[in-house]
Amino acid sequence: MGRRESIARLQERLQSIEPGQKVKVDFFRPQDAEGVARLYLAVYGEDFPIDYVYDPAAIVEANAGPDLHQVVVRTERGEVVGAASLFRSAPGRHIMEAGGLMLLPEYRQGSHGLDLPRLTHKVLPRRLGLWALQGQSVCDHLISQKIVARLGMSPFALELDALPTQTDSAGRESRRTALLSQFEIIEDQPQTIYPPERYAGIIAELYAEPGLDRRHAPGKLPAGQTQAEVGLIAYASLARLEVAVVGNGFRAALAAMEENHPGCHLHQVCLPLTDPGLPLAVEVACARGYFLAGPLPLWRDEDSLLMQKVAGEPDWAGIKLFGKRAQRLLDFIRHDREAVLGQ
Repeated sequence: MGRRESIARLQERLQSIEPGQKVKVDFFRPQDAEGVARLYLAVYGEDFPIDYVYDPAAIVEANAGPDLHQVVVRTERGEVVGAASLFRSAPGRHIMEAGGLMLLPEYRQGSHGLDLPRLTHKVLPRRLGLWALQGQSVCDHLISQKIVARLGMSPFALELDALPTQTDSAGRESRRTALLSQFEIIEDQPQTIYPPERYAGIIAELYAEPGLDRRHAPGKLPAGQTQAEVGLIAYASLARLEVAVVGNGFRAALAAMEENHPGCHLHQVCLPLTDPGLPLAVEVACARGYFLAGPLPLWRDEDSLLMQKVAGEPDWAGIKLFGKRAQRLLDFIRHDREAVLGQ
């Protein structure tokens, strides 16, 4: 079923939900699907960038796994007034992203506002046998960053200008929004990584607080052929080169990604930190104007390193961060960009 048809069917059956009812935070069940679709429509209107969220049958199919698991806030009448998700965004099998937190305005008070993310972040990942959990917080306010921090997640990477320009009700455009990537390591996987000298210190600093067990080793010349895929998030004007193996042809693969997506506001490259060829790949990326975003622990079930290149001057003034760790990361990224562009 197409987006327009799905939305039209939801609008035909719209029902008001009485505020103040007793609710339960629970795992998704198939009969929740229409309520979840109505919730997306109520919270996001018709503009959510993924079509299936408006189609109850597609929501049921997606929740069959393994790439989506939802938690809901349900009234005693069975009405869905809140939801959150674990979904697969990283290539690793043992890591998922937590997001999609929604609550109707009338139900944003009370303990369920914390019980919903707690069940999503603490109970569900262990039930699924995950090694790590990622969350992404917008940086135009501090609310989501504070909630995620209370759940034990630590910031590791900052994607500048990652979300598209927004237009308010008066037609005024705001600047693009940065995203802070936060991780909880549930079951660490000790490994050898090959950070380049320019990033070894900040990586060690970020890994120290959660106590990740990593051995640093010097890089080597790449061998074999580069293995990589390009991902495009059109609505965000973002292209990313996701590298599994650094080898011969990396320079050409990075150049081809940019040439094939020249109009993107943001280009990124994600490199395996466990590949001995990583330091040379970082040099190649820096020469093309890429600078640090941050490490991604267990991204491929092993660690990766995210680098970024932004069209124009990032909106530094619009970035709001919670905590000294996140601010330290921003300061390093800003200095690294200046150093890269000054090379």
